Amino acid sequence: LEIRGKGLMLAIIVKTGELAEKIILKCLDKGLILFFLLFESKAIRVTPPLTISDKELIEGCEILLQTIEEFS
Repeated sequence: LEIRGKGLMLAIIVKTGELAEKIILKCLDKGLILFFLLFESKAIRVTPPLTISDKELIEGCEILLQTIEEFS
């Protein structure tokens, strides 16, 4: 994994575009909305709102980490 970005706008780079798609869709099933990057198929875009609470941030990170581990 590689993480790129500044502030709350981040991109997680995984090995393949297929893996990125699986992670994004699985997170969506769990209630976490992530996005694709148009110019990088292996990237998962993480862009939470600036008004996100600490509780929501922790919950989102837990969902993301659990999902990444499922596909590792």
